[in-house]
Amino acid sequence: MQQSGTCPKCGSTDLTEVAKTRTIGVGMITCRQCRYVELYAESSEQIKNTRLTIVFIYLVCALIVGALIMIPMLLSWLTE
Repeated sequence: MQQSGTCPKCGSTDLTEVAKTRTIGVGMITCRQCRYVELYAESSEQIKNTRLTIVFIYLVCALIVGALIMIPMLLSWLTE
């Protein structure tokens, strides 16, 4: 479906763009007419970029949580 641009089930050319799925490294294309779906493995470069993005998001979240824990502790030490 991705290379030909037509749905193998109904022959329609009304397809969605490649959508991300919850599984890292898998893309999805859907036919808007018959709802046929195909899954595609992403390239290794796309998988690497996705993993780096996830690691960055986790690090930012960890820093925010750490700051929320440390700020009250520091303020209590300074007011004593």
